[in-house]
Amino acid sequence: MHYASTAPTLASGATIAAFNLGNALGAWAGGTAIAAGLGYRSPIWAGAVITLAGLAVMVTAAALTRSPAREVALVA
Repeated sequence: MHYASTAPTLASGATIAAFNLGNALGAWAGGTAIAAGLGYRSPIWAGAVITLAGLAVMVTAAALTRSPAREVALVA
């Protein structure tokens, strides 16, 4: 909400949408892994891959948020 102070409702809606998208993606990936014949433990690995992808997005977003260009724009 810190970055969306002018549109908190939109930010809240985007958060819920991202949560629902993650649920759908996880169910799809787990089902696809089982259907591919990888066994009933394969959804664990599919979930790990999705988690790592989400972590990469979060780290990238945090790095872009702390960029020097953004700090200069906030000061000006």
